[in-house]
Amino acid sequence: MKTTEDIFRINAEYYSNLFQLVAKCGIIDFNTFEIDSQNLDSIYISTDVRAAKDFQEMFEWLKQYDAFPCLYRWEIVSPAILYPNMVETIKMRIKEISKHSSIQTPRIVKSSYPKDNTLYVGKSENIVDRIMKHLGYHQQRDKHGLHLYDLVKEIDYHIIFNLHIYVFPQESKPIMELFERSLAEVHPTLVGTHK
Repeated sequence: MKTTEDIFRINAEYYSNLFQLVAKCGIIDFNTFEIDSQNLDSIYISTDVRAAKDFQEMFEWLKQYDAFPCLYRWEIVSPAILYPNMVETIKMRIKEISKHSSIQTPRIVKSSYPKDNTLYVGKSENIVDRIMKHLGYHQQRDKHGLHLYDLVKEIDYHIIFNLHIYVFPQESKPIMELFERSLAEVHPTLVGTHK
């Protein structure tokens, strides 16, 4: 009969092997896609955004990794500097969306000013579905996500986002939360909390 100490040792060995796998093999793939706020059109609420010319290449690439654990990071690349009034505008718009609709948005980080231009960091084992939610074009629009279409449609700034995707081995699913936290530590976010 296994003792509690045996169970701890077995679990430690299991997770240690998973970390060693990633340490040895690294991630499977990586890509960055540019998302222009001017391409976030209301037409994609009723039509499939995956077939749109501005997004088709991205979704074709994502589709091949749809069953893999992934990390992703949304970065604001233009304007290059996040001016305080822009940060406050984004925060205010997120609060308005949460207050006046059924849409669920990430929690706003309480720090007064972001340390870099990272908007959000997340993880997913269904990356196509997750990115559709973040764009704001998922069939279930009340699901948790950035909802970028709703976020930018009332903002005067022309914003260019970079979406960075990191694809991990299938076996690493149980430890993705730790990698998500480490990514958020390197790139503190404007929205979303990682404890």
